[in-house]
Amino acid sequence: MADNLEIPTCSIEEFLNTSFDYIICGGGTAGCTIAARLSEIPNVTVGLIEAGKSRLGDPVVDIPGMFPGQFANPDYDWCIYSEPQAGNRGRVHQVPRGKYLGGSSGMNVMVYVRGSMEDYDNWASFVGDEGWSAASMQGYMRKHQTLEPAEADLGRSIKFQNKFHGTNGPIHTSFNEAALPVECDFLKACEDTTGISEKAEDPWSGHHLGIHHVLATITRKGPNKGKRSYSAGEYYAPNHTRPNLKVLCEARVNKVLLDDRNRATGVSITRRGEEFEIKVAREVILSAGAVFSPHILELSGIGDPAFLKSAGVSCKVKNAAIGANLQDHAISFVNWEVNPHVATGDVLRQAPEAMQAAIKQYAETKDGPLAAVPNIMGFYSAKSILSEGELQKVMQSIRKIKPDTAFHAKQIEQVIANLNDEKSSNIQIVLVAAMMNPEGDPKNHSNLFTDITDPEKIGITAVVGIQNPVSRGYIHIKSADPAQQPTIQPNWLTEEADAIILGAALRMADRVGRSKHIRDSISSRLFPRPNVDLQNLDQAKEAAHDIVSTMYHLCGTVALGEATDSHLRVKGVQGLRVADASIFPNNLSGNIQASVYAVAEKAADLIKDDLAAEVRNPKAKL
Repeated sequence: MADNLEIPTCSIEEFLNTSFDYIICGGGTAGCTIAARLSEIPNVTVGLIEAGKSRLGDPVVDIPGMFPGQFANPDYDWCIYSEPQAGNRGRVHQVPRGKYLGGSSGMNVMVYVRGSMEDYDNWASFVGDEGWSAASMQGYMRKHQTLEPAEADLGRSIKFQNKFHGTNGPIHTSFNEAALPVECDFLKACEDTTGISEKAEDPWSGHHLGIHHVLATITRKGPNKGKRSYSAGEYYAPNHTRPNLKVLCEARVNKVLLDDRNRATGVSITRRGEEFEIKVAREVILSAGAVFSPHILELSGIGDPAFLKSAGVSCKVKNAAIGANLQDHAISFVNWEVNPHVATGDVLRQAPEAMQAAIKQYAETKDGPLAAVPNIMGFYSAKSILSEGELQKVMQSIRKIKPDTAFHAKQIEQVIANLNDEKSSNIQIVLVAAMMNPEGDPKNHSNLFTDITDPEKIGITAVVGIQNPVSRGYIHIKSADPAQQPTIQPNWLTEEADAIILGAALRMADRVGRSKHIRDSISSRLFPRPNVDLQNLDQAKEAAHDIVSTMYHLCGTVALGEATDSHLRVKGVQGLRVADASIFPNNLSGNIQASVYAVAEKAADLIKDDLAAEVRNPKAKL
């Protein structure tokens, strides 16, 4: 993808005059992937509808270090907000979501992580379909990835196993080209504190306990060197000339159109204030994400009758799982001031000449600080950071939860099994080698990175998150107006078990900061405030309630096995599928973009398989 890339998308006139076999709603991480794969079939026509603009060639998207500028910026972000969070003293949070072609794959922090083997095997057990198992999903991980080997080892000691990595997939993954000394010291401090010094040979194999360097979705070689590798740039841009692929931007999907047999026949859209109906011959595929896929379904009259009635929408298909089961990785922070001799990323904020040098380096060589992401990440089991008594308290809290459904009961049992497993990745820790502001206004997440309380200070930040939350939230429409944002209720830390585990993660991070490997670099702890004793779990738990936020990993609101069948078909409706993070039945350990790409790749194969079956037997149309 070249600088200032001008790739035309479809006009509304051309889109209206095209007969579509498949319409995909949402041109984000999953939508661009599915559109590219389905349009590989020359005799089918695919339409992709995106609410935002195309930002191909936009430096705010392409340059990795520019991502904070997208948050709360309506040119890039949906600018939507949560309900007040009881688990966070009633605060309202921004919920960043990418609003342009490529969606959140163009807005995220680019960290590339895969879940544990058990995460996907748990998915398979929900639907009784081994096609969702870890062994099967690994194939789709390889399919979407190109792994770019690092030029220098930098002490990573990672031995990639070829069977787990792709060499010619659209999405490029790579390591940073350099590491700060404080990042290497933090890695040693984690090993020292946890007693886990043996790294996973390949943390992308499905086993990633311990601390390691981070892969990111950044291209390091060729004409796209130094750029974010994301769905619009890698799946759509190379295939935009296909005559059977039409992409319409700046068009909001209002609802799915259903006939009297509850078959999807098309969609209603609004573009520049005018409403249109687009018909489809075969299927509608929702890939609008964990927030907007359930939103569109409920606007279409598909969902829980009680919620639909309260919003003034007639129920056409009863499916109470729509909008329920919202999950996220709740996070908190430990922030330290470091001594003046310690090099951190704060120099770019404090010294204009350093930023100018970084800009010059990026312009000339497409590397340097503006082409980097957080370097160090680790995963740990709950059993490794909780005493036996604390773990039992967590289990007792979970067992008091009264499940709403048999599906929910199975989720709870899986969480209990994960927490009891010493090899399960229940806690994530990420080092940001710069000052952050955890106490900034949560209604604007750019404040985390830019609104530094004391600009003269330099520091480092540990971000800790729970990977197997038991708290469940929901997303539901507020009215029949498609332009009104839905109710977004993540319910972070509303269950005592989650608060205990996140408090224990803060306690662990505090111990890391006291390690001999890094304590000489640290001047003081800034957050939680030094008067908070993080070694006291009750105080650590309260600190988690003071500052809890989103890791941006919302999922589960159209859950596989509950809202859809194992082929992602919405229960009770014909010709309608969902494929994005909303189908995750349970969240998984780690950042979710790799898994969303894998879900999209699998969805495309499922659709192709059904099409092939229909061709063999025309009476078998699904």
